[in-house]
Amino acid sequence: MQFLKQGLRVTSGVSMTRHQRLGPLLFVALLVGACSSDGAGAGSGSVDGSPGGEGANSNDTSGGGDVTDPDDPGVTDPGRVTIHRLNRVEYNNTVRDLLGTALSPADDFPADDIGHGFDNNADVLSLSPLQLELYERAAEVLIEDTLAIPRAAPDVLQFEAEEMTASVGASYRDQGWNLWSNGTLETIFTADDGEYRLSARAFGHQAGDEPAQMAINLDGRVLAVIDVEATEGAPAVYSVEAEVEAGEHVFSVEFINDFYLPEEDADRNLIVDWMRIEGPLNLPPADTTRRDRVLTCAPEAGAEEVCARAVVQGFARRAWRRPVTDAEVDQLMPLFQLGMEESADFEEAIRLPLQAVLLSPNFVFRVELDPDPNAESAHALSDHELATRLSYFMWSSMPDDELMTLADEGRLNTDEELRRQVSRMLADPRSRALVENFAGQWLYTRAMEDVQPDYNVFPEFDDELREAMRLETELFFEEFLYTDRSVEEMLTARFSYINDRLARHYGMDARPGDGFERVELTGPRHGLLGQGSVLTVTSYPTRTSPVKRGKWILTQLLCTEPEAPPPGVEGLAEPEMPTGTLRERLEQHRADPICASCHDSMDPLGFGLENFDAVGAYRLQDIHGFDIDASGELPDGSSFTDASGMASIIAEDPNFARCVTWQMYTYALGRGIEGVDTLHLRAIRAAFEDGDHTLHALIEAIVLSPSFRMRRGETPDEQPAPTEEGP
Repeated sequence: MQFLKQGLRVTSGVSMTRHQRLGPLLFVALLVGACSSDGAGAGSGSVDGSPGGEGANSNDTSGGGDVTDPDDPGVTDPGRVTIHRLNRVEYNNTVRDLLGTALSPADDFPADDIGHGFDNNADVLSLSPLQLELYERAAEVLIEDTLAIPRAAPDVLQFEAEEMTASVGASYRDQGWNLWSNGTLETIFTADDGEYRLSARAFGHQAGDEPAQMAINLDGRVLAVIDVEATEGAPAVYSVEAEVEAGEHVFSVEFINDFYLPEEDADRNLIVDWMRIEGPLNLPPADTTRRDRVLTCAPEAGAEEVCARAVVQGFARRAWRRPVTDAEVDQLMPLFQLGMEESADFEEAIRLPLQAVLLSPNFVFRVELDPDPNAESAHALSDHELATRLSYFMWSSMPDDELMTLADEGRLNTDEELRRQVSRMLADPRSRALVENFAGQWLYTRAMEDVQPDYNVFPEFDDELREAMRLETELFFEEFLYTDRSVEEMLTARFSYINDRLARHYGMDARPGDGFERVELTGPRHGLLGQGSVLTVTSYPTRTSPVKRGKWILTQLLCTEPEAPPPGVEGLAEPEMPTGTLRERLEQHRADPICASCHDSMDPLGFGLENFDAVGAYRLQDIHGFDIDASGELPDGSSFTDASGMASIIAEDPNFARCVTWQMYTYALGRGIEGVDTLHLRAIRAAFEDGDHTLHALIEAIVLSPSFRMRRGETPDEQPAPTEEGP
């Protein structure tokens, strides 16, 4: 953890000024637990060589039948996983499930780097001094949000007459503001969304044939006109209720029926004593569930530290995703003691150790410990480490209570239990993280946020269409995640999920409503390769790109990475007045043998999608009026006439199912594929095939594999990625 210690030194110097006495101790808390996991940086393991150090789980099991059989060369080396920092999505999801918060502090963190196609790759999830500063701020905000006392009654703001501003037509007297000649009295307040009661205590100097009238206004809009019949001896409170939006508002009262006959000594005026704002009204009963889950005891006089210790220990256990030792709690308690010295208030003092828990490497990182950080021999993960791997794979978040209970009892690491947990966790709404984070990066739906087709060429493309395309692919992937459909059908399926906006863009006769409906497809569009999201993210802003589309198919669906273009090779020039199709220009480009070596495999795949323009609309001619030829021949001699034929060829290619396995395996482990993975992948692919190539079968096979359930230290020479077993 040398890199982390260096970051701490840099950042703690900054925070000394910012937090005075508290800052240094909070940053010292970053090292709480790190002493027992000091070898867990790029490698892992305890500094004293003991199995897991002080903070390790005492319920370690070998589990899983022959998962640790030393005679099987395929399980003796599960590969190496670098200590895994929570990425932005994982951080937000974790604090959501830990604290029940709606805040997303990681949205303000620096963007995560991508490794092997995914942003949960541990090897590229580095830690910077800036990130430490942001972790500190996030911890402060999150604990403050969690311990905030819910509003149980409406706020009441009352302004006495002498505190308010009057317009022309008013004068202040002992009884209040005397409004005459259409005088107005106003005040400014800040509201939340909700219903508010606006009141004024007033009476009238009556004259003429009607009582004084008062208009109650909000932001210049008249809410009510009230007859003020009260007199000086018995002022009355007049109120009106109104829906108010969050923000700053002006509440005013106005005298609107002035009357004055000096010859009869008749003078009607309005006297305002005070104005009051109450709201929001009709608040639900105060919900203290979030507070109560953290503050698990009420401190008694003289025993505050006993309660604080229980709170810290319980919170750290959940946040660190494992049991916590007394020694670790001892390191946190000085923060509570300092807080009591500063404020003598339990809730103020308890915030400091709770913030420190969120600043600890045990929270920010998914810590896994080795008996010897440099040992080549493999060992089973502890049940708590396995629970954490499983939950971050399937939910991108922390283990829930059931996983933690199983880990506490040492019952998680068996084939039967892991199968049961995979089924349970897939049925949980949190498994949609696989749609957003795995499929979102594998299929590039996340990239829809950044594409900007040229408005002059595609004026119909807007944010509504962008969102519809993304959701189509996500809902389509869900069909395969939550049912027994084979992944091979992803390329040939004759159905999709469409709303009205997407149907109009696709030129479909069926017009669903605003919501998405499962629609059977009858035209040329079907499967993943006919969806607008894939077609748009693999195009240029002004035109399609057979090269980008072909490369996407090779890399994302077949796991065959084309070689980078040699130095000095320029891209395809754009003529001012094309004299032929894009296909013809690319064929001229491929005339160079150097270019042909890569383009012969990429371009035909891209040509197969040329009937779809740069935003996924179907066409028979390109933008210049040339007829489109979507036929192609692949290097192995197979040929097709359109996208449908090409998709069928890819679906039948064994490399497609193999690539899906590689992609999911890489995401599940948070690392790239290594040479030691050859036997593991072979067994996983066999189970995937036996399970009819369903995603459920694939996920289960990965979770049951030794590479998911075991780990080892870092050896001097890591093996290269496999080639013989690879596509």
